[in-house]
Amino acid sequence: MNFTGSTHLKAELQRLLNAVEAVQTLGIVAPAYCWLTESSELKGSKTYTYIRLVSEEPGKKLVSKSLGKPGSKKHQQWRSAIIRREAIAELEQQLKILDTLIQRQAQATKLFKLLEGLP
Repeated sequence: MNFTGSTHLKAELQRLLNAVEAVQTLGIVAPAYCWLTESSELKGSKTYTYIRLVSEEPGKKLVSKSLGKPGSKKHQQWRSAIIRREAIAELEQQLKILDTLIQRQAQATKLFKLLEGLP
């Protein structure tokens, strides 16, 4: 019997690492603990809508910065940066799962090799 690690898992690991790198090259990645929110203001009889970037640092107050109207260049840039952050977070979750599988496979391979040595 020949029990070895899967080349498919290792190839998938490399594919995920390449995907993370590709997302990072698309532009700035938003830091953790920041998000976009929409706020409205009533001026006279008109309602104006603005996008705000809210960030939170552990142990500190929330900080809010105006990005202008929905669809503004700043809004689009931060929206893209947050989407990149979320995509990388998903890929990193998949990498953790894959790493666990590779480790389990390595342990199983050791057990099977011991099995082969039994009379």
